[in-house]
Parts: sequence; C-alpha cells; structure tokens
Amino acid sequence: MTDFYLMTGAQSRMARSLLKWSREKLAEEANVARGTIRIFEDDQPIRESIILDIQSVFDANGVECNPDGSVKPRTDGVKDFRGLSGCDRFFANIEKMLGENDTGVVCRIGCQEMLTRVTGRNGMTNFDRLESLSKITRVRCMLSDQKIYLPGKPSFEVRVFPENRPSIISSEFAYGDEATFAVEQDTRFNFRHPVYMVIEYANLAKKMFGYFERDWPEATPYLSTSSRKPAQKIDRQMPMMSDYEEPRRQACY
Repeated sequence: MTDFYLMTGAQSRMARSLLKWSREKLAEEANVARGTIRIFEDDQPIRESIILDIQSVFDANGVECNPDGSVKPRTDGVKDFRGLSGCDRFFANIEKMLGENDTGVVCRIGCQEMLTRVTGRNGMTNFDRLESLSKITRVRCMLSDQKIYLPGKPSFEVRVFPENRPSIISSEFAYGDEATFAVEQDTRFNFRHPVYMVIEYANLAKKMFGYFERDWPEATPYLSTSSRKPAQKIDRQMPMMSDYEEPRRQACY
C-alpha cells in the first residue's frame, strides 16, 4: 500500500472548497455529525479513525491531501478507502462503477476476516455486501485459502483454488475499469479496518479479469467445511503482486 498520513483541519477546509461542498455535505458523505466536522476544521482534536473517514471521502472524490499541507486534485488514478466507513464507501463505489460499465464483479479472497468480520457503520460483513451486489450483477468469488469458510449459503458463485496462495496481498477485486488490492487491516494506524487501494486503470482491470478467467475453470465449487475433500494440486500458481507490477506502475506514475 502507498504511504499515508492524517490530514489537518485546514486541509479539510481547502478540500471542501475545491469540491464546493458545505460542512453538511462532508458530514453526510463521511457519515459523521456536522459538529464533528466543525470541531476538526477548527483544529481541535478528534479521533484518528474519524479523520481517516473524512480523508477517505476526499480521496474517493478525487482530492489529495499531502504531507506538505497542500490540497490538489488527484492525478495518479488511485483511490484509497480506509477508516471505519471504508468498506461501506468501497462497495458503494463498486455499484457506481458498475452503473457505468457492468462487467460483473470478480474477487479473490485471501483471508477469513476479509469475508466474515463485521466492518463499517452499518454492521455488515463483506459476505453480506457481496450478497447484496449479487442482486444487481454477476458476482464470482475465488477463495485462495482452503481453510476459509462462509457464514451461510451464498447467492453468488464461489470456488476454491486448489493451492493456498502465498502473498502479501490479502484480497483482490475487479469490476468495470477498476482493479482493487485489499488488506485486512490498516497497519499504518493499527486500526482493525480493511484498506482498499483502487486503481482506475482499465488495462490493469482487464489483466486481473484475465487471470481470474484462467484460474476459474480449475477451481472447485465451494463446499461447507465439513463436506470438503482434499483438493488435487495443480502446477499453476495464482498471480502474485509482481504479475501486476508493470500495469500498476503505469497507473500510479
């Protein structure tokens, strides 16, 4: 993940001005009280997790707050969804992108908590969110660890890759013209909330879809933990971060 820092109240005022937002609008987007925005922008202390929520809202709407105190439109094609409401905003972003280009959603889930931990302000899990997405588009999910279990019978398609995947990347999502790399928690701030780095780069999304389509036929349909049989090993490994490095570099620089 890219380096990250906490914005200031002054930057919040500048970012709002750039977006032509009122405090009420920012409070609504960040799902916090208007008074919280006032306190923060008056340079009084508030919780770091709330600052991340506010900063993530600006980031997702194309405004970058930099460590040197500047505020400017993002030009790197990257959106970070962090903080307590990061999951909620990330899945809302998926729905928005699908409205522009409905390619369906594919995801590789690399750890148990990415699916079953309750996150966000609405008390949902990502399993719940994928269930909701499956009502409006085709959702396919590949579990890269054979030990991952689902909390119920999914309405979306789930398969299990025969080999556990060693990787620093916890999970990946692709939809429309965006590719996303996700980790289960924000270690930068020691918060127990997932982080989603979204790259708005059609070629990278296409490559991620291509890897998924290659591996999908060789994955086995998901069975409950009690009814699983040992999977046969295959020679092909799931893609690693290095496989995406060149298109990711082009997207970020």
